[in-house]
Amino acid sequence: MTRPDCILQPGFKPLTFPDVTCLGSLSPAEVYTIDNPLDWDKGSEWAARADFLSEDAVIVAISLNTLGWKSGLITNRLGNDILGENVVAELRRLGIEGEFVLDPSIDTPYEIVISDKNGGRTYIWSRKVDVLSTMEESDLSVMTGSKFVYADAYDWPYNAPGLKQANKLGIPVLLNMEDLAYIDKCGLDVYSIATTVQVSLTGDLSENFVLNWVDEALAFGVRDVIITRGEQGAYYISKAVRASVSAPNINLVDANGAGAIFASGFLSGYLNNMSPTESVKFGVAVSSLSCERAGTDLPDLDKINTVFKHLKLSTL
Repeated sequence: MTRPDCILQPGFKPLTFPDVTCLGSLSPAEVYTIDNPLDWDKGSEWAARADFLSEDAVIVAISLNTLGWKSGLITNRLGNDILGENVVAELRRLGIEGEFVLDPSIDTPYEIVISDKNGGRTYIWSRKVDVLSTMEESDLSVMTGSKFVYADAYDWPYNAPGLKQANKLGIPVLLNMEDLAYIDKCGLDVYSIATTVQVSLTGDLSENFVLNWVDEALAFGVRDVIITRGEQGAYYISKAVRASVSAPNINLVDANGAGAIFASGFLSGYLNNMSPTESVKFGVAVSSLSCERAGTDLPDLDKINTVFKHLKLSTL
C-alpha cells in the first residue's frame, strides 16, 4: 500500500495489461565506452557515452517497447527528487505500464558503467536494501493478463511477491539467473518458479557444469534453458531440442546490457509465434547488433531482421 507521503505518479491504467511484465529493480545510469580495460590510478579517454535506465528488467521492458510490444514494469520506488521525476517522465514517455512511486524517505539510486571494446565492464552503483525492499510493496495488478513475466534472480527476495503472483496466475516466467551463483546463496526455488531460465556462460563456469545443471533443471520442471555465450552466440535446450545459434561478426563497442536485450529479442520472437530456436536466433541478432553502439538503444529493425535471417542454427 502506498504511504500518504509518497507520490503516486499518474498514468497507471490497471485494466490495460501489457504483453510482458518485467519485474525488477531500476536505477538511472550512464555508460562510458573505452578502448581497453582501465588501469587503477590512471586516466583514460572515453570514446562514447550514453544515458540509460539500468538493471535488466527495465532494459527488457524498454527494448520490448521498441520492438513494438506493450510492456509493463513492476519495480522499486524512486526518490522524490529530480532523478526520480526524470525516470518516471521517461517511462511515461515510452508508454511503459506500471505504478511508479516517488518516496521522500529514499534517494533515487544511480549507476556509472565503464565498458571496453573487449566486452568487459565495471561499474559503481548504489544498491541499498531500503530501496530494493520497496519492491515488495509494489502494485502487482499490471501483470494480470500478461503473456510472460521477466525477472532477475539477483533481485530475490524482493521480487518474491511478484514471482509468486505470476505463478498463481499461471503466467510463464523467464528468469535470468546470470551465472547461477544465486541458486545456493539465497535459496531461490528456481525449479518451481521459472518456466524458462536464462544463464550466462562466463569464465567462472565450465560449460560442462552448466550443461549438467541444465539437465537437473529440466528434470525438476523447468521447461527450457537458454545459455548465452557472448560472441559465440547461444544455446537453447529443452527435453526435446538441443540447439546452438552462432553470433554474427560485429564491431564491438559496448556489451553492457546485452543479456537483457537478448531476453527482449527472445520474448519478442515468442510473442510473434516463432519457434523457441527461432526466438533465440532473433535474440542473438538483436543483442549482437546492440553492442555496436554505446548504451541500450536498439538498432534499426530492418538491420536486425537482415542479420536474423543469416544466422546459423545447428544441433547441439
